[in-house]
Amino acid sequence: MSFSLPQALVLLVPLGLFLWKRGQRPGPPMVLRWALLLLVVGALAGPEWVLRHAGSDVVVVVDRSRSMPADAGRVASELVGLLESQRRSGDRVGVISFGREARVEHPLSEVGRFGGFTRTVDAEASDLSAALDAAGALVPPGRTGRVLVVSDGRATGADARGAARRLAARGIAVDFRHVAREDSPLDLAVLSLDVPAAVKAHEPFQMTGVVVASAPVTGTVRLERNGRVLVKGPFEFHTGPNLLPFRDLVDDPGLVAYRLTVEAPGDGVVENDVGQAVLRVEGPPRVLLLTAQPQGTLAKSLRSAGLTLEVRAPFPLTLDALDGVGTVVLENVDANQLGEPALHALASYVEQAGGGLVMTGGRSSFGEGGYRRSPVEPLLPVSLEMREEQRRTALAMSVLMDCSCSMGATVPDGRTKMELAAEGVVGALTLLNEKDEVSVHMVDTEVHEIFPMSPVENGLPLDEVSRGFSGGGGIYVGEALREGRKQILRSDKVTRHVLLFSDAADSEEPADYLRTLAELQGQKVTVSVIGLGSKTDPDAALLEEIAAKGGGRVYFAEDATSLPRIFSQETIAVARATFVDEPASLEAAPDLPLLGKLPALGLPQVGGYNLTYLRPRASVALRTLDDNAAPVLALWPRGSGRVVALMAEVDGEFTGELRTWSGLRAALEGMVRWSMGGAGEAGEAVARSERRGNLLRVTLDFAPGEALPGALPSLVLLPGDGRGAPVELPMRWEDEDRVAAEYTLPGSGTWHPVVKLGTRVLRAPPVTLPYAPEFEPGTAQEGLAVLRGVAAVGGGLERLSMTGLFSEAPESEGRVALAPWLVALAVAVLLAEVVVRRFLSGPRLRRAVAPSTAAAGAVPGLSAPASASPSPAMPGAGTGPSPDAPVAAQEETKPREERGVDSALEAARERARRRMGR
Repeated sequence: MSFSLPQALVLLVPLGLFLWKRGQRPGPPMVLRWALLLLVVGALAGPEWVLRHAGSDVVVVVDRSRSMPADAGRVASELVGLLESQRRSGDRVGVISFGREARVEHPLSEVGRFGGFTRTVDAEASDLSAALDAAGALVPPGRTGRVLVVSDGRATGADARGAARRLAARGIAVDFRHVAREDSPLDLAVLSLDVPAAVKAHEPFQMTGVVVASAPVTGTVRLERNGRVLVKGPFEFHTGPNLLPFRDLVDDPGLVAYRLTVEAPGDGVVENDVGQAVLRVEGPPRVLLLTAQPQGTLAKSLRSAGLTLEVRAPFPLTLDALDGVGTVVLENVDANQLGEPALHALASYVEQAGGGLVMTGGRSSFGEGGYRRSPVEPLLPVSLEMREEQRRTALAMSVLMDCSCSMGATVPDGRTKMELAAEGVVGALTLLNEKDEVSVHMVDTEVHEIFPMSPVENGLPLDEVSRGFSGGGGIYVGEALREGRKQILRSDKVTRHVLLFSDAADSEEPADYLRTLAELQGQKVTVSVIGLGSKTDPDAALLEEIAAKGGGRVYFAEDATSLPRIFSQETIAVARATFVDEPASLEAAPDLPLLGKLPALGLPQVGGYNLTYLRPRASVALRTLDDNAAPVLALWPRGSGRVVALMAEVDGEFTGELRTWSGLRAALEGMVRWSMGGAGEAGEAVARSERRGNLLRVTLDFAPGEALPGALPSLVLLPGDGRGAPVELPMRWEDEDRVAAEYTLPGSGTWHPVVKLGTRVLRAPPVTLPYAPEFEPGTAQEGLAVLRGVAAVGGGLERLSMTGLFSEAPESEGRVALAPWLVALAVAVLLAEVVVRRFLSGPRLRRAVAPSTAAAGAVPGLSAPASASPSPAMPGAGTGPSPDAPVAAQEETKPREERGVDSALEAARERARRRMGR
């Protein structure tokens, strides 16, 4: 027995004294009152019954990184099955898989069976420390057990012994089962490819490759620069490190990627046969223009301004491609042409690296271009919302969602595809106004109705949509379109639209889809398709045909995280409320001089513009003179960078008089030059970066005599592909004029270090990690030694057999809360006390009070008459009351103990009768 709040027992003293002084009652009621007091105070103290044999928890932690053998998943599943067969009463088994991050595959369960690995993990790393912490979090406080690690021991990240110590403090030991690849007799590995931190254009330089061979071998060496082969030929490798010197010269500024590859027959570890390095070729900051019109007005204007211009068609941006770029200009570029990782990279480039961004308008830009709910939307000085007052007509929309089994797969952030699609549908529904109508159905091999065609003003069950579910099989496209036809034809709105979301690799049974589409087209209903996947997937052609014959649009979401953005983009396009296609005159706003000496009079008329709304604290340079008074040119600083938004189309159908405006060239130049000033002056401080293995070290050196910052700088690491979140670290003083920071790189890829120094931003040279650290040259025995070191912290063992693991695990102390039972018993005792006191106990005895005499009312100091004859109304002494006296008077002469008042209510009634003389 134990108590969670033993201090409550102190209440027995004051409450017991109060009951003894004020609540005395003879007989059984008093016993029940004491029992009630004990039960209530005991419940407040939180008593718990401790069970000494409540079973043990065993968490199996499985390494699923790339360094593991191909059959590691099968081996781990067999081990989990053996443990499940050994469970006793109270024993539980859970499973966690890990790579770069840890995922719970199977929660702790007494009876459940492990169904295999279903969670997605990043196999480029093996963070054993994080996995052990996740195992500790899975075991609830108050329980104990063991952790079984199934791994090759080639761990990355923090030292796993720290996590093992935290588990040992709770009495949880870490056992292990070593599962690793067999050691190869030959391992040829590129240890490093060293290049200078930076060079000038046309400056010759030397680079050195270091290749380690475990045995003498003749192999092939190939060196590439940005995919072009520079050197290829045989090389005699001897045992140990081999130095390979190279020379090169680069003509154009920017970031250059080198790749060194070695090949040899019999190499057992091919993952480490490549080395990579990036070299910054310095030059003036350039402007990157992404446009479908390389010879258009915007490109010609920027070239004539003397800017270093690079013109390219829209492509998936990376931070590698943006190195050395001062400003990115997006001329009417659809967000889907860039992709979700590129949008994240662009956001990091502006906010963290101090880059500039200029976005121009058109039908493929801003809200209609898919930037709403994208990482780029917060960068813009204007909001992309769709307001009700701008809607011209009401619309009806039928949403058909694929809920087949493929939608249950998870993405790297842990969410399922179905959850992302449901989030997108909810976001699209919130864009509708009260005049619209909508229906939502989920489809696999049959239709599942979420809600039929309903007016938005009646309220929509968004919570049911957001929950979603994953069914079975694939989506029957024909069945879905027939349901969409039935729902949409119930509405009489002018604009009617069907939106089909389907897996581009699992769209089945189109059946009579052509007849359905023809009928919808005859009723002036449009059909758009959002395909999860790419244009190369097996069923992509079917989805494209459906959209083409339905008169709508087709989107392919290769990254499931882009689904919320694409659903919003399609809803905005259908509503037709974010682009004004009528001419509008312009007026200058007070912030126009920020862009230079531009004429404030004689401004042109634009043929159309993207309707947006100015954000607080943003500056506006031009606005329309129509009823919207909307911003046409807006700008503001964002993070470390600057952003300019031009809502007019520079060169297209809706350019209008803007094309012939004399101030257009100066305005475009002013926009670009203003956006390039975001990073600030770096002064004489120099940022350097160095990688040794997977450890990145960044230093910032101040010039002698330079004023030191009042606050410490911070280091921000930006993943080059844009797929990860930026990591910010504080820097520390190493010397009187140097600060530094170190970071363990979690996996392969390119990383861009950025040092934030007050309002200044310094970009250190980027570094690249060619392969995961677990593939560095080494043997299986090294991994085994790591696992033994982790197990030794808490007294763990190497488990070659699973027999006896539960019997050797410490037993948990189960606790059964007794407070609910005591409360229930207290209620029963309270009711019993009331019944016994009211119906079964005798009357409470009270002290007798002598009756009043006639002299009691005499005035003090006056004597009574000597003798008086008794009057008829006053009986003589010693005689009983007159037979004619009232009954109440007779009651007054009775002793109190004979009347026996049994309750406070009866006593009150008695006092009232006496006062009234009854």
